[in-house]
Amino acid sequence: MASKGRSKEKKGSKKEKVVEEPPPPPPDDKKEQEAEDYGDDKLMDEQSAEDQEPTKQPTPPPEPDEPSLAHLIVEHYEGEMVRGLYEGEGVAYFCGGHFYKGQFYKGMMHGRGTYTWSDGVVYEGDFTNNEITGKGLYHWPDSSTYEGEVLNGKRHGHGTFRCMASPASYTGQWKMGQRHGTGIIRYDTDGLSFYEGDWMSNKRHGYGVRRYRSGNVYEGEWANNNRHGQGIMRWVDLNQTYNGQWEKGVQNGHGDHTWYIRRLPGSQYPMRNQYIGDFLYGRRHGYGVILYANGSKYEGDWLDDKKSGRGIFTFKNGRIFEGIFVEDRMADYPEFVMDGTVTPDISEIRTRTPDPAGPNAGNLTSRSDDSHNTLGPSLTLDIDHLLNRCTDSEKEDELQQVMFVVLRHVTVLKKTYNFYSSLGHDASPDNTFIMTKLQFWRMLKDCRFHFLDTTLAEIDRILAVDKGATEIHSPLDKLLMREYLNHLITLSYHLYLEDCQESEQSTIAWCFDHAIRENIIPYGCDVQGNFLYEPTRAINALGYMDKCWQVYKSICTPSKFPPHDHTLKMRDFLFMLKDYRLINERLTSRRILEVLSADDPAAYDSETCNLELEMTFLDFFEALIGCAMIFVTEEVVKDPNTPRPSTVASHTQTTFSTTSRATTSRGA
Repeated sequence: MASKGRSKEKKGSKKEKVVEEPPPPPPDDKKEQEAEDYGDDKLMDEQSAEDQEPTKQPTPPPEPDEPSLAHLIVEHYEGEMVRGLYEGEGVAYFCGGHFYKGQFYKGMMHGRGTYTWSDGVVYEGDFTNNEITGKGLYHWPDSSTYEGEVLNGKRHGHGTFRCMASPASYTGQWKMGQRHGTGIIRYDTDGLSFYEGDWMSNKRHGYGVRRYRSGNVYEGEWANNNRHGQGIMRWVDLNQTYNGQWEKGVQNGHGDHTWYIRRLPGSQYPMRNQYIGDFLYGRRHGYGVILYANGSKYEGDWLDDKKSGRGIFTFKNGRIFEGIFVEDRMADYPEFVMDGTVTPDISEIRTRTPDPAGPNAGNLTSRSDDSHNTLGPSLTLDIDHLLNRCTDSEKEDELQQVMFVVLRHVTVLKKTYNFYSSLGHDASPDNTFIMTKLQFWRMLKDCRFHFLDTTLAEIDRILAVDKGATEIHSPLDKLLMREYLNHLITLSYHLYLEDCQESEQSTIAWCFDHAIRENIIPYGCDVQGNFLYEPTRAINALGYMDKCWQVYKSICTPSKFPPHDHTLKMRDFLFMLKDYRLINERLTSRRILEVLSADDPAAYDSETCNLELEMTFLDFFEALIGCAMIFVTEEVVKDPNTPRPSTVASHTQTTFSTTSRATTSRGA
């Protein structure tokens, strides 16, 4: 006699913990996701009261189990028979009030048919040797349905379950009656709340995207129904984003947390605070860097969400304090407040370089009215390494001339910074972004700085100041506006020093002005390359940035020369493609050289090639995309042996790579 059971799956859910950042989110906002998870999971719950978990814990969305066909005893049969066996079309009535109408073969239900249980459950579909196997449709008494593949009466393969008691539904892969594989569960009919990704034994496990009714979204790794591993969470209502490691639903490990504040009228600062560093159970703990909206910066130790231990605080005017912090305050100045939104009076605080007053001013008390910087606090220059090449009598005049160049071209400089820092990003509340090294590289290539007998890797070494060998070429380094200016001044000096006439009174200023006129003004903001110039390409490409970054680092080798940084040569890139068996009759060595030379003519001129040129990650990423456009043909896409991506991207994304829209186009 057929029997029908109820699922007793337990599906836990963790509260979404918002990292408490200044300003902290309201307590009610912190609890929203917990309530939302609870409400969504409860939509599909049909368990009896005695099976429910305590109300403080969210309950799972169960589905009715499939009835079995065990112990079939036929009481009556109507239909065709051959040699005493049921054959062809017929109707069989079983003990217990169940009956089957459909095809028979050699006395067994085989083919298409409909089986109806006495409690109202109905199955329509394929039968194989008295087993429900193939494709079919289940109907439960409450009007819930399952349509898809079945094996031995269990949902197995691909199918869709719809719960009529609520708007919830699941479409995806099943394994012996449980959600297992890739699938999407929708908690409403308008698509505002859903989870799409990997499942294991009815639990979110693997990689997936969870969108909540509030608009908040988590995308990343899951384990046992919890956010666990690498992932990014966007709190739309709180204007915050966290991208990093999670453990049991809480931020734990290394991460990047960004939160926005309302932009002040006339402000030139990107009004966002950003913390990059270690977290412990949802709080800043360990080593980390925080970039304040007004341009200030703290780098050092944290304890329980507060600055604690040794650290370096850089004020927005460029002055630096280095020392011990206790309870979020400078130990030597406990009454001094640093909230990142205003510039406090630092006249009584002993700071160190950069200070244009002189090389020995770092140990003196510095006052803002003594500063020779006329550019404003956001554009403070730090070019002591260049000024030290001048005589003491020339330093002040050199610095003054460089400031005049900045003021003369400040509109162009700000335009290029804002333009390139926005590439690959959604529009922000203030339309301002902090430039990354990847974007800076793109700007240098567009402005043809690499045409001057140098590579981006060599430029990185020129600009590397107090950086370790492993940090020189990171594409995710952040550049504030003043750091961007310092880099351009330093680079132009190294590239154009030999062209400077001896009659020029200010060598540094002449080189900088020459670079602006010859490189930035004529070529800036005309995005080249294979992906950043077009929004859709940028969206698709940046989704794979992190995996490509891991591949890039794995094949880089340390340089034989100081600072012994890890680099990749074009020859190594070709060998990598060969090892991965990507070189074929379409993607030939010549076509690869053409891809490499599209952005760097020094690589190949149709007759000779230079495979000893070094590649930064941008060069590597652009070349990969260019080769993929040749390698992936329509035949490759249609080939059943070609690996298929999941319904959601199976990669972990950085803050930069999780944008859904770029904000520029070629020739903008």
